[in-house]
Amino acid sequence: MSNKKQSHVVSIRLNDAALKAVDLLVNSGLESNRSRAVSYFINSGIQASGELLHKAQSLADNLQQLRNQMIEAIKLNNVEKVSELINKDLSLVNAKNNRGETAILMAAYYRSQEIKELLLNNGAELNIFEASAVGNSQRVKDLLNESPERVDSYSADGFTPLGLASHFGNEETVKLLLEHGADIDARGRDGSLNNMAIHAAIGGNHEHIVKLLIEHGADISVKCEGKWRLGFTPLHVAAYFGRESIIRMLLNAGANKMDKTDNSETPYDLAVIREHPESATLLR
Repeated sequence: MSNKKQSHVVSIRLNDAALKAVDLLVNSGLESNRSRAVSYFINSGIQASGELLHKAQSLADNLQQLRNQMIEAIKLNNVEKVSELINKDLSLVNAKNNRGETAILMAAYYRSQEIKELLLNNGAELNIFEASAVGNSQRVKDLLNESPERVDSYSADGFTPLGLASHFGNEETVKLLLEHGADIDARGRDGSLNNMAIHAAIGGNHEHIVKLLIEHGADISVKCEGKWRLGFTPLHVAAYFGRESIIRMLLNAGANKMDKTDNSETPYDLAVIREHPESATLLR
């Protein structure tokens, strides 16, 4: 086994005094070039800063614990705990879990409206995914004006801005994203659902979004590819959740009652299994 140490290239900016010290080492012959001289000073400084680094590690560990507490408090809809943590460290409004999901996005996922407002009121920063999830259309517009390619980008957990806006029923944001060229049939990459915006809107029970997506040409026969709902069409998702009005809308748009999941289940089968008799009647 090789014990060869890895080396990394780092670009740094030196002031005049530091550069003079580096050149002194080179000119004296103690080091062969500036890069080696800078490396010597950095390594010497690190070795002499053990106590400072120990303190830094302790602070970093404590901050990570607070971040974890923040995410857990959001999952439990513990408004009091979230407020307490923000008072300890305001930067926690932008806390992330180990998958890169932020506090504000978790608040949206867990339908913690009060926590969401608390985070926003305390300055939580919004990227395009968070802005799409909470329906901040102006922020979405500003971000797209800066970088148009963001319109079809993917969040840390594998969702598109359109998918998030659709799932949370943010009509104005959905329209804005479509106006900016969002791919209406872009597939999520989360692994569990791997669905399209239309599936997401049905899951969130937003009939007006489903209608809007259909009007803009969303594929009503496309299937989920994630492990939770393999082969689910939009009609399967509607049957699974018992969304009668959406089922009617999809049928009127030409959705096929006889499409089957990877487990050979029709939408009718799912409605029966999930005990949605009214949905089953529509799909019989």
